[in-house]
Amino acid sequence: MAILGIDIGGTKTMVGVAEASGKMLAYKRIETPCAFGPDVNIKATIAAAREVIELARVIVDVIGIGCGGPLDRKSGTLHKVSNLPGWEGICLTKIFGDEFGARAYLDNDATAAAMGEAMFGAGRGVDHIAYFTVSTGIGGGIIINGKPYRGYGDNAGEFGHTKISPDGPRCNCGDHGCLESFASGTSIARIAREGLSRNPHTILLNWIPSPDEVTAALVARAAAEGDEFASRIWSEAMYNLGLGVANVVNVLNPGLVIIGGGVANAGDLLFEPVRKVVRKRAMPALAADVEIVPAANGDFTGLMGAFAVAMEEPVA
Repeated sequence: MAILGIDIGGTKTMVGVAEASGKMLAYKRIETPCAFGPDVNIKATIAAAREVIELARVIVDVIGIGCGGPLDRKSGTLHKVSNLPGWEGICLTKIFGDEFGARAYLDNDATAAAMGEAMFGAGRGVDHIAYFTVSTGIGGGIIINGKPYRGYGDNAGEFGHTKISPDGPRCNCGDHGCLESFASGTSIARIAREGLSRNPHTILLNWIPSPDEVTAALVARAAAEGDEFASRIWSEAMYNLGLGVANVVNVLNPGLVIIGGGVANAGDLLFEPVRKVVRKRAMPALAADVEIVPAANGDFTGLMGAFAVAMEEPVA
């Protein structure tokens, strides 16, 4: 069986072809900034998918798609996705299914990533998993008794929109004080950008031509090098991320928390403070139960999740 996987993000999209075993045959990453809008980005995704199918020399049997939510999994249609403005009402399963002549299935990208980690990655053999993706935004996926838990409307796991502060910054979802507005890659970059003019001695100014070029990865790098301004931003973001993880640990009592996404590439700079906050702020018995680890599928976590979506039982 040949699977076409599509992982759609707010800044990039990954497409790939794999066998049912999860063995990757071909893949491609393309830049898909949300500012380009759905028409341009969907056309670019179709072109990239055709390229990987040709490289893999296969006929696609089934398609799995991971995308930010909320969404209607059964109809394959997106609702108002905070990191994909203008995509509301688009039926991704019809677009890609018609284009490639195969059955197509859609799921929340973080749920998909959780499924991919459970099937192919760090969660193999673990029945109770909470997965966090920390990237452009923050999402979550839940595995209970070895199966994905989606909730009544198939949109469970919006960890990024748990509330950290009632008076916090405005989030893309329209509310205030969401975890995503404190600790996503986009938010870390925004907080740094807003403070650059008041911190003229930060090493970040030596690395970027303008404040608009600052990224979470650069903040992490500067923090690792001891930059006071960057360290302060990073430390606060990781504290808030730790609170978000502790909240989920208290609610779900998972045996494993997996953290993936671009921000998790910071490694111990992320995991050490997050583990420390969870040990301190989660209920002691629940904190003792949980291990917090990086996603084993690395940069392919979302794509492996898309493959897992295609392999699940068909949506009723």
